Amino acid sequence: MLRPALLALGLLALPSAAMAAGFPCSKAATPTEKAICADPALSALDERLSATYRAALESLSGASPDEGPAGAAVKADQRAWLRERDSCGADASCLRRAYEGRVAVLSFRTDPAAPSPAGRYVGRFDHEGFIGIAAMALRDGTVAVTVSGAEPTAGRWICNVSGIGRLDDAGRLIVGTPDAEGGGLILVAEEGGGIAIPDLEPNQAASGHWCGRNGSVIASYHRLP
Repeated sequence: MLRPALLALGLLALPSAAMAAGFPCSKAATPTEKAICADPALSALDERLSATYRAALESLSGASPDEGPAGAAVKADQRAWLRERDSCGADASCLRRAYEGRVAVLSFRTDPAAPSPAGRYVGRFDHEGFIGIAAMALRDGTVAVTVSGAEPTAGRWICNVSGIGRLDDAGRLIVGTPDAEGGGLILVAEEGGGIAIPDLEPNQAASGHWCGRNGSVIASYHRLP
């Protein structure tokens, strides 16, 4: 007499195929989408990617409620990646490699299969717990960068700088257009894996423009795990 009830409970405990992936499987239309919905491992990877993507955008928004250049660039990068993913068709091995690499990138790491020339600047970095850097590799070799934080005792100032970084001939990461108007930053890789925003005139100008009074992004930042 209990078997039908137990069977019903067992069915309720099973994951719904319609909700298995990071998108509605009931609307799966392409060979790629159908393959993801049919494969529990790929479906789990798609869910993981969706959650990681949302968390990455939140990190790149920093202290600002508005979308900055870094977040906008990652959204465009994600659309390009989706087009490349779809070129796998229903090939599960191809899809798995694509997802694993993309999850690494969205986790602020480099894709082992496609290392970034600016890889030493990719990651999450911190200075004394109150200001940090989030830097994500983009598919064109540039880096989406946000530097954000707040004065740690009373929040008297808030900093939020967002831009796209490119390596210069000296190996520095040039974010935006560093100038006397605060249009960008110059980042320097340090031994041990950290990053410095050195005390240079363009970085002073950016601090004055993007931080409140007495706020500054000039510091050494250690790499977070």
